[in-house]
Amino acid sequence: MTAALTRQKIPWWAAGTLLLLPIWAITYVGTLERVTREATGVLAHGAEVYERRCSSCHGATGSGGSGHQLSDGEVLVTFPHIEDHVVWVVRGSDGFGVGNPYGDPARGRIVEGGMPAFGDVLTADELIGAILHERTRFGESDQDGLLAEALDHAIHLGDLDLSGYLDRANTTSASIAELFAGVADHPDTEMAAG
Repeated sequence: MTAALTRQKIPWWAAGTLLLLPIWAITYVGTLERVTREATGVLAHGAEVYERRCSSCHGATGSGGSGHQLSDGEVLVTFPHIEDHVVWVVRGSDGFGVGNPYGDPARGRIVEGGMPAFGDVLTADELIGAILHERTRFGESDQDGLLAEALDHAIHLGDLDLSGYLDRANTTSASIAELFAGVADHPDTEMAAG
């Protein structure tokens, strides 16, 4: 007992510092930002187009609103194939006709109206970029991220020009698949490698 009475006590200022140290550490860690990979090329352009043209209906985070939800992978459930997604955005509700199915038949979506046709409003680059943004950001599709990289590569090499518009009457899933297949099969892309 004598040892306990004779040993030095922790100074009051040190005790206070030790008590506040965990609070400071939690606050400090909370202010750190995670390093994110910045989108470039088609994806960056697509994010801008989505914010400008799509977010008013589908929400800034893809959570929906007057348009259907895209987040939490819903975009990939409705459109498992990007080609069908492109055709839907090019033609809009009027191009499919109210009451007709669209997207994956297993999903059972029926056209109710309200989706504008963007084929003659957005260039192919803007339209495909916005769709790839939706699929990579809200659907977390790695495959669509690779497609975006392949498109950027083909555009950079001059092998692909997406500056024109996609014709509402002649754009089909097959024509979009053909466009993407030529890019994906390019020997210098990761998609071709694996």
